[in-house]
Amino acid sequence: MNQEILTLKNNARHLGLVLNEIQLAQFDIFRNELLQWNEKTNLISENSSREIITRHFLDSLTAWQFIRKPNALMIDVGCGAGFPGIPLKIVQPSLELYLLEANRKKVSFLKHIIRLLNITSAYVLHDRVENIVKMVSMQEKFDILISRATFKLSELLSQGEFFLAPDGKIIALKGPPVEEEIQQCSLVKNQHKIFQFIQHDIDAPFLEAPRKIIIGKKQIFSKKTF
Repeated sequence: MNQEILTLKNNARHLGLVLNEIQLAQFDIFRNELLQWNEKTNLISENSSREIITRHFLDSLTAWQFIRKPNALMIDVGCGAGFPGIPLKIVQPSLELYLLEANRKKVSFLKHIIRLLNITSAYVLHDRVENIVKMVSMQEKFDILISRATFKLSELLSQGEFFLAPDGKIIALKGPPVEEEIQQCSLVKNQHKIFQFIQHDIDAPFLEAPRKIIIGKKQIFSKKTF
């Protein structure tokens, strides 16, 4: 086992995850393919390519503890090279994962890595959010909408209203300065049927800086007015 994968195995334990040999092998393949593709196309930044285990794999896995529903349908909006969706799918294979990405080269990589890792129940949507939200088949389909630093919380509200089934969850992975975003959302969240935001501080020793995960829930039914 190489040092990078050993680091992943050891640090995943801080998140309550015990990765088996198959999962570790999948992460190793994922890392190698990401490095190879990144030499020809800009999937991730040059700086983060040197720290894939920490800045992409482990950072994605910080959301694992908030995904408890068996066989949950999850959409990763603006997933880029597959984060956080694919790492979460590797550790929780029962997820039915939809990866929404507009960039053609990144979509090609996503389809390639899904085939290479032999991942089932994972689908790539090559489109923009504003087009997908016109599709009735996607409305209130998902248990979880997840996004890692791609959209502002205010944008995720309207996406959550469309994509999430009643009682579904928005999971937003953010850096520390999120107070202003939350304040902007506090007055309008109920207009989008998202009735609460809860902040969770992620201060794992292997992360370069503290993270925050914001959870929003979609109300089960609309409030009646009298």
